[in-house]
Amino acid sequence: MAKAAVIEEAKVKASKPQTVWIGNGNEAVAHAIVQIGYDGEGYYPITPSSVAGQEVAKAFAAGKTDIAFIPATSELAAIGVCAGMAIAGGRAVDVTSANGLLLKAEEMPAIAGLSLPMVLNLSTRDVSAPLNIKNGHTDLAACLGFGWLILCAPTVQATYDMNIIAIKLAEAVNLPAIVAYDGFHTSHANRKIKVFAEQKDVRELVGEKPKGLSIFDVDHPHTFGPYMNDDLINTKVQLEAKMARAYEVLPGIFKQYAEHSGRSYNFVERYGADDAEVIMVMINTGGETAKDAVDRLNKRGEKVAVVIPKVLRPFPEKELVKAVAGARMILVGERVSQYGATNYLANELGAALQRVGSKAEIIQRTYGVGGLTLTDDDAEKLFEIAIRWPNVDDPDEQRRKWYYGAWPGDIESNPPVTIEAVTARDKQLNIGQDKVNLRDLSEMTCRFEKHAACPGCGIFVNLNLFLRGIDGPVVLMFNTGCGMVVTTGYPNTTFKVPYFHNLFHNASSTATGVVEMYKRFRKQGKIKEDITFIAISGDGGADIGMDQVIGAALRNDAFIMLEYDNKGYMNTGAQLCYTGIKGQRNSNAYIGPQQKGKTTHHKDTIEILRGTHCSYLFQAAESSPVDMIRKARKAQQTARDGGFVYGKFWSTCPLNWGMKESNGPAAVKAAVDSCLFPLYEVEKGITTLNYDPEKRNKKVPVTEAFKLMGAGFGHMVKPDFADVVADVQGEVDRRWKRLKGMAESEIL
Repeated sequence: MAKAAVIEEAKVKASKPQTVWIGNGNEAVAHAIVQIGYDGEGYYPITPSSVAGQEVAKAFAAGKTDIAFIPATSELAAIGVCAGMAIAGGRAVDVTSANGLLLKAEEMPAIAGLSLPMVLNLSTRDVSAPLNIKNGHTDLAACLGFGWLILCAPTVQATYDMNIIAIKLAEAVNLPAIVAYDGFHTSHANRKIKVFAEQKDVRELVGEKPKGLSIFDVDHPHTFGPYMNDDLINTKVQLEAKMARAYEVLPGIFKQYAEHSGRSYNFVERYGADDAEVIMVMINTGGETAKDAVDRLNKRGEKVAVVIPKVLRPFPEKELVKAVAGARMILVGERVSQYGATNYLANELGAALQRVGSKAEIIQRTYGVGGLTLTDDDAEKLFEIAIRWPNVDDPDEQRRKWYYGAWPGDIESNPPVTIEAVTARDKQLNIGQDKVNLRDLSEMTCRFEKHAACPGCGIFVNLNLFLRGIDGPVVLMFNTGCGMVVTTGYPNTTFKVPYFHNLFHNASSTATGVVEMYKRFRKQGKIKEDITFIAISGDGGADIGMDQVIGAALRNDAFIMLEYDNKGYMNTGAQLCYTGIKGQRNSNAYIGPQQKGKTTHHKDTIEILRGTHCSYLFQAAESSPVDMIRKARKAQQTARDGGFVYGKFWSTCPLNWGMKESNGPAAVKAAVDSCLFPLYEVEKGITTLNYDPEKRNKKVPVTEAFKLMGAGFGHMVKPDFADVVADVQGEVDRRWKRLKGMAESEIL
């Protein structure tokens, strides 16, 4: 039997100096982005890709890049920013994962159809539901028909290299490109790799951006993205031609990259016996892991090999067919499940083999979904299935399409009930009263318990206090965020009442649908209970979901929307959201000679929603518990009367603010007393101040709050940030003066 061999281009000596660099896949992506010298990046955080953007933001603050780094308000907004950069002639880059990619989906075929070259780094992750943040390729599979070039990076080294190759390829054929690398397995894996020692060598390799049509050419104006009917099919022909062109030019780009770096790539890699009878095909880290199994099996005399595609679009049909030639059995392992004849890559490989008359059999196994790690032992077991198939013991393993690593459920399982649900035994307190009897309210059954939030988290202090003012049956709906993650770890739940979580941004739309059906079924006599519906957001949900909240407010839908405003995307690593304070330190808004934290003033969601003329808006804080409970009762009555309610809490986040847990109550009080977070309500357009620290001689500078709010804010009390603090104080005072003026008006 022939010895094991790697089918790749021959190694060559690098013509440009390389240096050893240590980091993970996300950091390697960022390193490549900075060295390439992109004009701009649209960014939105989503695990596990977030760090790739954060590292670029850090480099910007430090003055290592002049990239226009734009934190957007949603994934769709982020890639829209990139489309704008590209149509203006700039080089644009983005990073994403899973549901974030699906939110971008509307824009992605448009970018391809408009011939806009850019790069999107996809740290692969399974698409929910149920929510899972680990590795899977369902997001990657969704891209196959978008018209994007797709390169695969199975190692940390490849994430760096493929980024440089991707932009060069994209600009050569005027198509956008995806670099796909495995979430956590590669994105968070620290490795020692080689990178170009000099940035100028990377930029020389990439070259100047080819000139094309520009939106800025006012002397020769063009229409981009017109309405099109019959001619649309011809754009698909053009996309096909560009894919064919990419197939032609990519070998030359691979060769040029090898000459510069000493690292060679090809459409596919084959590792194992030259005369292999059984071949496994896997993308990215699965294929890398399978190499160890190949070595062991080859030593035992088994003729096996693994084929790792490095390019999915353009589809390398000839190279794949050649790589599996001679095999009698091919097992295609994929981190995805398509509910048809078999999975995506297996289908495409099967079609290619059919065209050349191959007699090889193909079986497919879905593996590793939801982040399950494929070990070398697992890879060996998959090889053994292929070697023996169909003569295997397990009937399931005789299937051509099946799952590896799934386990049977236990129909005898009867997990214990750990919390008692809230039922009709709830006290039915008079919702209409203005004065609140705290002793009565303290007897009401809590709607949740036993959450796993960080010590000092303000989310549940606020929600628990607010819910004490709500009587009767309650249905809760949550956006994705810390409030959801720490309360619903399968198979347990925190909630004693009906609860629903869907996506990061659409609790409000979900609530709208639920309320509409509630009204319908009440009218039909199918529901007798008087139910209160509450949707809860935070962790940046006022950015990504704000359009949907505005829609609910404009419709005046009968539910309560609550925002625990913790000043950032805390569940994904403390990236900035627009409710954050100017000067605040975030993981994508750093402190350095070129940047002083977040560059914009805090978004005022209450004032944004004032323009919808909905029924009831309020801000409340744990430092004024009676006020909060009174607002809860008014909110419930408003919803019962058929109106929309939006309430906002100042919610501490000790972990990501870098704050002492014990400082929470004092920090909230200081935010209120400084008018950084005024307590007021807007009822049918009329403003009422609920607390005026000036009249009580308790008003303090914003720095009194910043002193208590930890490392994310503490730098702003230092002399170097005097200009930033003066700007924040001036803006807070301006808004406070305006708010007081409205409160003094009979019509505002």
